[in-house]
Amino acid sequence: MIDYIIYTIISLGCSFFVYYFVLKNQKTFQFNRFFLLISLLLCLVAPVIEIDFFNVIPSITEVSFQPLDTQIILEEVIEGARVEKEYSNPLNLLNTIFWYSYLIISLGFFFRFFINLIRIIKLTRKGHSRLGTLKLIKTTDEKNVASFFNYLFINPERLKDNQYSKSVLQHESIHSNQLHTLDILLIELLLCVFWFNPFIWLYRKAMLQNHEFIADNNTVQSGIDIENYSNAIINLGHMEHRVPLTSGFNFIQIKNRIIMLHQSKSSVLKRTMKISTALLLLVGVVLFSSFKDIKKPLVVVIDAGHGGKDPGNLNEKDIVLNISKKLSKLSDDKIKIITVRDDDDFLSLRDRVKFINAQNADVMISLHCDTSEKITKRGVEVLYDDSNKNNKASLGYGLLLMNQQLENKVVDKGGMKTASFYMLKNVLCPSVFIELGFLSNETDNSRLNDAKHQQDIAKALYDGLLEIRDKKELISILNKE
Repeated sequence: MIDYIIYTIISLGCSFFVYYFVLKNQKTFQFNRFFLLISLLLCLVAPVIEIDFFNVIPSITEVSFQPLDTQIILEEVIEGARVEKEYSNPLNLLNTIFWYSYLIISLGFFFRFFINLIRIIKLTRKGHSRLGTLKLIKTTDEKNVASFFNYLFINPERLKDNQYSKSVLQHESIHSNQLHTLDILLIELLLCVFWFNPFIWLYRKAMLQNHEFIADNNTVQSGIDIENYSNAIINLGHMEHRVPLTSGFNFIQIKNRIIMLHQSKSSVLKRTMKISTALLLLVGVVLFSSFKDIKKPLVVVIDAGHGGKDPGNLNEKDIVLNISKKLSKLSDDKIKIITVRDDDDFLSLRDRVKFINAQNADVMISLHCDTSEKITKRGVEVLYDDSNKNNKASLGYGLLLMNQQLENKVVDKGGMKTASFYMLKNVLCPSVFIELGFLSNETDNSRLNDAKHQQDIAKALYDGLLEIRDKKELISILNKE
């Protein structure tokens, strides 16, 4: 989620600057309107999709910005825990405060939005008179003129000035006919969710300003004298207030509107070049935001413990084989999963090690189920060899894998252990044994034999492998220290 926030800010910023430097001063108002709307929506959606196009730029959705989780690994690696211990994921107080703050502020914005909407609806229920397609709602404000769909809020005294009323009515009719209110409602709703993004506010200002440019331009093109219309803007335009969620005749700076009103249209060639440039740059922003990651897949060997004549504990060999098969089905271009056995076969430890080392894997996970004389003992345990040259990497990977089992509520307890097993000593890549639960415990036994829970275990393991992939380089550096 943090990645999404960061990169929507980046992509929206890039597309806004495209608008600001390429289109803002061009009299391509209708194109500008749809450019702003489409670029806004695309930049909010692009970071959560992936486009396998040129395949040369890493996807922003894969960049990791989670220093707090990394810190947990660092502390554990530095301490080099050598004794059996229980591990639980500490509550991230700052993260909790952040999300609660975001929720409270967002709810505040939604509350403001709906209060304003209710206020508008109440105004529209007042008696009104019709003037063409507009429904005129009388107000006592002498200077404020605003429209909401086909409702026009205006002081009837202002309509006595024929020259003024003709300009205002034509202007507001254009807002109504072109459904500018829909744009306003959309941007206001997006602000309730993305209020933290500074470029959303700039988009809002640009969209409202462009609405006025459209209405001003079309009003003059309808036959109203440009000088008389300019005077009407000057006489009323110094008031920046408008009814929330409405389009207003007197909204947006006078200077910008007057300049744009009197500005000559550029040549067709220049306008075409500007539009083409803007579109190409926008496509570039969207593609960059959604490129599929070219980072090499994490190669993982999954060893389903025991098998054949070696059943393990109770039906351990069948449980871990089922989970191994489910996990292998999740193999993709990010996590390449290789299984040691796909059937109920017996393989010696030597044969397993030989096969695993031949795969040039990044990590090996051996799946097991434990038993204990204490029937109350339950939960997941991750074992690694602290004498192996990959001990720190194995510890770091083990913590991530266990953390995902806990976060996905596959288990409610977890622990790290050191062990001197043959495979952990002789496999060349970072390696861990995962005891997925205790078959001697009624709760764990029921879970481990449930097909749906086995799928949940596989998914949690996959999520842990994704985290390993993101943090692999950092943990590799620590492993060499």
